Amino acid sequence: MQYRARKPALVILLLLAVVSISVDLNRGANAQSSPVDFVSFGMKSEFPEGIRFFAEINSSVEVEDVRVIFDVGERNVTQYNYLEIPPAANSLIEGELFINTNSPERYVPPGSVIKYQLEVLGANGESYLSDRREDLLLDARFEWEGVDDGPVTVLFHGPVQSRAETLAAKTREGLELMSRVTGAEIETPITVMLYNNRAEMIEAVVPRSATISRELVTEGQAFGDENTVLVLAGRSDIGTATHEITHILVGRATNGAALVPFWLNEGLAEFGNLDQTVSYTRFLEWGVGTGRLPTLRSMNRAPGDPNLTLVGYGSGRSAVAFMVAEFGTAKMAELLSALGSGLPIQAAVQAVYEISFDELENEWRRSIGADEYVAPTPAPTSSVATATSTPNPLLPLTLDQIAEAGRVTPTPETLSTSTPAAGEETATPLAQAEETPALEPDDVTPGGSCSAASHNGPAQATPVLGITALLLLGLWRGARKRLG
Repeated sequence: MQYRARKPALVILLLLAVVSISVDLNRGANAQSSPVDFVSFGMKSEFPEGIRFFAEINSSVEVEDVRVIFDVGERNVTQYNYLEIPPAANSLIEGELFINTNSPERYVPPGSVIKYQLEVLGANGESYLSDRREDLLLDARFEWEGVDDGPVTVLFHGPVQSRAETLAAKTREGLELMSRVTGAEIETPITVMLYNNRAEMIEAVVPRSATISRELVTEGQAFGDENTVLVLAGRSDIGTATHEITHILVGRATNGAALVPFWLNEGLAEFGNLDQTVSYTRFLEWGVGTGRLPTLRSMNRAPGDPNLTLVGYGSGRSAVAFMVAEFGTAKMAELLSALGSGLPIQAAVQAVYEISFDELENEWRRSIGADEYVAPTPAPTSSVATATSTPNPLLPLTLDQIAEAGRVTPTPETLSTSTPAAGEETATPLAQAEETPALEPDDVTPGGSCSAASHNGPAQATPVLGITALLLLGLWRGARKRLG
C-alpha cells in the first residue's frame, strides 16, 4: 500500500519506472537462467489484523515449499514462514501467507518498512530466490497522504494537511535540536502516523487490556527499531511528536543496546519537547516543597505511585536541563555513548563528567533548592521497630498540597547557550495551556523506547489520577473564591 504525496512526484515516477524496468529485466533473466519464474508477488496490509503476502510462480521443477523471508524495520531478526499452496494442476503455483500482528507479541506498528523476498524449495534439493522488495505497512482502514520535510514524513488522512505540514516542520526542528544534544544521526528517515481521534488511535497502538485502554488515553508511541511514531492529532501533537522522536534518537545514540534510566530517558524526551507545559514543573516543585522528591538513583525505573511518576518526569527534565546548561551538549552525547558501550549510569557519569553520580545529583538538587542526597548509613540491628516522622512518598496528595502546587510559578527551561549549535533554535511552544501531564509507566527502558516491551512501546498517556487531581484543584480554587 502506498500513500499519495502532496509534493511534485516526477522524480518518484522516474525512479519507479527505472525500478520497474529493472524488475522486468531480472524476471527475464530468471526465466532464461532458472526453472522458476516469479511471475508476481507482493504484500497487502490488513492492519490492524495483519499482513498478507501473495505470490504467483511458474516452475518447471517440482516445488516442495515456498517461503517468505522478511524483515521489519531495523529489527535484528529475520523471519520466515511458508505460503499456503493448493495443489497445482500445472506449472503455475499460487499461494498466500497471512501474518497476524494483532497481539503484543506479534505487533508491527503502521509506518514500518517491510523488506521481503520469496524462496522456492525444489524437490531437486535446489532453492531459488526472488528479488528483494520493500513496502510500507500502512493502516488499511484509511487512505493515506503524506508530506515530507527532510528526513521526516508525516502520513495523514482527511482534511488535516495544514496540521500535518506544521507537524512535519516542527518534528524536523526537534530532530535537529536533539541530534546535537544526543549525538544521534538524523539521516535515517522517520515516519509519523497522524491519527485524527482517540477511536482511531486505540485500534492502532500496541494491543492492551480493555481496562488499560479505558483508563489511558494514548497520545503517542515511539518505535525505535521501526523508525516510526504514532501521534494523536490535537493541541498537544507537536509536543507528543517531538517527545517521541527524541526517544528514537536516544536509541540511536546508545546503539539500542543500553538500558537508559527512566529519569534520563524521559528527561531527554521532555527536554526535546517543543511544546512543553507547566505541569511537570509544578509536580517537581511540589516534590521539592513537601520533601518527597525521589532521588535520581531511585528512578532507574518509574516510581510505582502515579504522583511520584509525574514528579519523576519533572525531575528528569530539570536534571537534563541542568546537565546541558552546566556541562554542554557534547558531554550529554558522550554520556549516551558511554551507556551504549555497556557502562551503567553511575560509571558512565564518573567517566564523562569526572564527578560521582551523587555529586552530580547534589549539584542539580542545589540548583532547584532541594535538600541534598545523603547516602544512608547502616542502622544498628534492633528487634524493635523505631518510629519515624519521614514523610511517606506514597501517600496521596491532599487538597492543600494540590492547591499549593497549583500556585507555583514555573521557571522556563531553555537549552544552554554554552554550545551555540544547540542553543538558539529552541522553538517557542505553540501553546502553553495547562493540561494534565502525560504518564508513561516505565521500567528501565531500552534507549529510544517508551516501554519495556521488546519492540518499544507503551505510550504518552493521560492518567486518571492526574485528571482527578486537577479537577480537585479547580473545585478547591472555586470554593475559596466563593468563601472569600
